[in-house]
Amino acid sequence: MKRIPSVGKIIRMNKLMRFATGFCLIAIALAVSCGAEPPLEENSEIDPTGTAVPPTTEPTANTPLPPPAVATTQPTSTPAISEATSVGSSLVPSPIDGEGALISLTMSSQVGILLDEYPQDMRDEVAAAIAAESDAFWIELAQRQVALTYNRLHFRPFFYADKGQLPLPPQSLWHIELSGEPARQTINNHELILIGYTFSSTLLTSLDEPVKAEPALAEVGGVWDEPFILPPDPTQLLQRTSNACLNEGGFPPNSYDSENVDIFYDYSCTADSGGAAGCHRTTLPTLSCLQALNATVGVVETAVRFTRLEWNEDLANQVRVGEVVSQDAPDLLVVGSDLANNRIIYRYFPSNACALAEGCVNGSGWRRLLQFDATAHNLGAAALDIGPVVAENPLTNMFQYNSCHAHFHFQNYGEFQLGSASQPSKQAFCVESTSRFSNNELSPLTHDFSCNNQGIQAGWVDEYGAGLDCQWIDITDLEFEGETTELPLSFRFNTEQFLCEGYPVLDEAGQPIFEPSGLRNSDGLPISRPQCEFVEDWDATNSGTADVSIPATGSFVTQPCASSEQGPRRNCGFTAVSLPDLPDVSETEEPPLRCTPGSTVQLSCSVEGDAAQVARLCETSAILGVGTACTFNDSLLNQVISGSEVTLSFTCPFVRDENEPGGDYALYTAPLFTGDALAEITCTPVE
Repeated sequence: MKRIPSVGKIIRMNKLMRFATGFCLIAIALAVSCGAEPPLEENSEIDPTGTAVPPTTEPTANTPLPPPAVATTQPTSTPAISEATSVGSSLVPSPIDGEGALISLTMSSQVGILLDEYPQDMRDEVAAAIAAESDAFWIELAQRQVALTYNRLHFRPFFYADKGQLPLPPQSLWHIELSGEPARQTINNHELILIGYTFSSTLLTSLDEPVKAEPALAEVGGVWDEPFILPPDPTQLLQRTSNACLNEGGFPPNSYDSENVDIFYDYSCTADSGGAAGCHRTTLPTLSCLQALNATVGVVETAVRFTRLEWNEDLANQVRVGEVVSQDAPDLLVVGSDLANNRIIYRYFPSNACALAEGCVNGSGWRRLLQFDATAHNLGAAALDIGPVVAENPLTNMFQYNSCHAHFHFQNYGEFQLGSASQPSKQAFCVESTSRFSNNELSPLTHDFSCNNQGIQAGWVDEYGAGLDCQWIDITDLEFEGETTELPLSFRFNTEQFLCEGYPVLDEAGQPIFEPSGLRNSDGLPISRPQCEFVEDWDATNSGTADVSIPATGSFVTQPCASSEQGPRRNCGFTAVSLPDLPDVSETEEPPLRCTPGSTVQLSCSVEGDAAQVARLCETSAILGVGTACTFNDSLLNQVISGSEVTLSFTCPFVRDENEPGGDYALYTAPLFTGDALAEITCTPVE
C-alpha cells in the first residue's frame, strides 16, 4: 500500500514568495471549519508556517538511543522515490462524450532533516552537507511529508459524517515547488535544517462526484481546506514516536512497520484510543501523536486546499490517467511493478501466533520473510462489488471469520510464488478500495467499500503493502549456492474465478446465483462461487512478475540507504561485525552462551578515525545461526560512538523457547552520517 508519488515540476521560488506562502497558511488555518486545532504552546514564537518555535536545547554526544519502551511490531525501508518527470499531454483519451469535474489540490509547508540526533560538534558539518543536497533530495523529503496525508484523505468517511473520500491524485501528477534555500531553524525545541515548498496536483472525475466527496465543492469556485499537523522531518516516524501516530483502525494487528507508516499516519490519535475501531490495535502507546511529535521532532501545521475548477478540456487531457478497458463491467490488472517494492526481515513467531495458525509461516521461532507489495487495479468503469459481509454464509462459505485478525477474510483472492519449484502461497484478504490509481471521468472519488462491504471501485486499486501481516513469503528454508540468489516473484490474481470480472448471473429476484467451485475452506466445508459472464480476455492481465535478488543473510537493514535516510535511527546501511566464535560443545553439554540471559552486558567500544559511528545490538537465532539484522525498534541497544571510548550497556537476550536459549547477541555498525565512511569499531566485554 506504500506509494510515494514522483514529481512533475520543480520550480525554485524566491525568499519573498516563501514568506508570502507562510502568510497564506496562517489565513488557511484560521478559516478551517472542521474542528478546533490543538493549541500551540504559549509564549512561543511563530515561524512562517504557523508553527511554534521554542528555544533550542542542547543534546548530549554518545547518548544511547534505546528502543521505545512500548512493544511494537517488526519493522522494515522506504522504497526509493522516482526521479522528477515532466507531465505532458496525456495519451489516454476521454472515456465519455461531455464534461467531467476538475479539482485542484495545493499545500504549502516546510520539510527537512532533524539535527538533534547528531552530536553538537558535528552539526555544522552535517547541516552544510545536507543544505548542499540537490533539488531531488528535498523533493523526495517533500513527497514523503505529503504522503502522510494519505490516511485522513482516503479514509475520510471515518473522520467526518456524511462526507466522502478526497483521495490523493495518481503519482505522476504530483508537483513540488521548492521555495528559497535550506536553512537551520528550531521547532518545538528541535533543531532542523528546513526548506519551504508547495505541493499541487489535480483530480479529474465525473460531474456528480465532487459534492459526494465534499459539499463545499458542489459548485465551481468551491473551496475546502483539510487541516493537517505533520512532522517537519517525515522520516523515521516509528523510530521516533513509536506507534503514537499510527491509526490501525480497519487493519489487522501487526500491520505497521517503519517503512509503511504513511498509510497509517493520523495526527489526531490519542494514547487511549484502542480496540478495533480505535487508532491502536497492536499495543497502546504512552503518548498521543501530538505529544510524541512535540517531544521528538516538532510539528508543522498546514492544510490541503481543494478548489473546484471550471471545466477545461486541455487541463483534463493533461491530467487524465488510467485506460478504461470495459465501459460497463470491472476488469482487474495486476500492477506487476509494485512487486519490486520488497524487503527482507527476521521475525520471531511464538507457537500461538496468528500468522502460524493461518499458515503464513512454515514454523514457529525465528523466520526470515520476503515482504512485498501486491496491487490489483480495476480498469473497468464499474465497481467489482462483492457485497456486504455480516456473517459466515453456510451456503457459499466464501468468507471465513478470522478470530486473530477479528474480521472476515475473502477466500481464494490470489496466490504468490517465489521461483518455480516452490508451492504457491495462497492468502485470504479483506478486499477493499485503498487508492485511486486512475484519474478520469469514469473513476469516482468516493466509494462505500470496507471490510464489512467488500469491493474495488472503478479506477481504484486493492493494495496489500509490504509490512501488512502475512503479506510475505517465508524464505527461511531457501537454499543458497552463493552469497545471493535471483528468483522470480509472482502474483496471480483471481485464479479460481471467485471475483466476477464481468457480468454477474442473477436470479429472478436479482440475487447472484452460486455454483460449486470444487474447493474447500480451512474447516473442510465446500466453497461456492458466484456465476459470472466474464468479459473477453478477463484474465490476460491477472498476473505479474518481478525478479528479486535475495542475499544469503541479512535484512533490509543491511541494504543501502535511500538518499533521505539519515541519522542513528535509520533502518538501512548497517554492516555485521564479527564477534569471537562461541566454543563448540558436545551434544550432552549445555549450549554455549555469550552472556547470561536477562543479565546486564557491558561492552567497552572505540572507533578508529574521526567519523562517528552507530552501534546496534540485535538478538541472534541459535537455530538459524545468524544475527537477526534488527530494526531500531527491535534492537537491544542503538548508540552513537564518537571519539573516546564508550561503554555500551544492554540486557542479554532472554530465552525465547527450547530451541532459542538466548544468551547471544550480534553487532551491526554504520556511519552516523551517511556521507561518512564506515569505520572499524572494536568492542571488548567489561568484566
